[in-house]
Amino acid sequence: MALESATYIGGLVSTNPSGSDAISQGDDHLRLIKTVLKASLPNAYEAVNGIHTGATAPTSTSAGQLWFDTSNNLLKMRNEADSGWLNMSASEGSRLLSVTHDIESSTSQFRSNTYVDTGWSVTHTCLSATSNLYVHIDGTQGTYSSWDSGSDHQYAYIRLANTSGTLITGTTDDIYIADMKDSVGSGLATNEYAGGFSHTWKVTPANRPDTPSAVGSNTFDIWIKTPQAGAGGTGVSDGTFIVWEIEE
Repeated sequence: MALESATYIGGLVSTNPSGSDAISQGDDHLRLIKTVLKASLPNAYEAVNGIHTGATAPTSTSAGQLWFDTSNNLLKMRNEADSGWLNMSASEGSRLLSVTHDIESSTSQFRSNTYVDTGWSVTHTCLSATSNLYVHIDGTQGTYSSWDSGSDHQYAYIRLANTSGTLITGTTDDIYIADMKDSVGSGLATNEYAGGFSHTWKVTPANRPDTPSAVGSNTFDIWIKTPQAGAGGTGVSDGTFIVWEIEE
């Protein structure tokens, strides 16, 4: 009889036994199969769910089942109620799926009473259709004025926008990063002040600018305006632009 020697499932020979082997030797194969299964699955005291691999979810599901979603390169697990999939990455309720980080360079001074593009941009590819995006900006701003009196404020505002400058739905507009009220000193052409700014916006799946409630890439821009622009302007420099994708 053709009887292989195996410890784990990979060592079994699918063509054994041959049709000409004696029936009386079948017990040798049965014992080998049991030995291999117990060695390969040593802790299988309850049902074992294998990993389903593919671009679409399995049609037959059970709690705890694993699915490697090849279309999104994401490992998912069936929830306890067998009613949906959990994206696996972290614990404690929120799962960090992906992070996109970009270093922003310095810009020239912007002199505009309406919003203009700073040139700061980041594109994040969402792994999940149901995750929230937390978009964070850190930077340095320099604001200047050429007033001959201190009668007006020189504000600078930023907004989180799409590539056309439209405010991202659900985010707060007119985040001010600078406020100057000072007359120009004697012998000077302008006054200028610099400082840091930081802000975080939450973007829900439905409010993603390019692929709402879907897997895909989304581009976020920072736009700026400086009222009283005729008397000065604002520049931004040395920044970081970060997007955290979190399943909550």
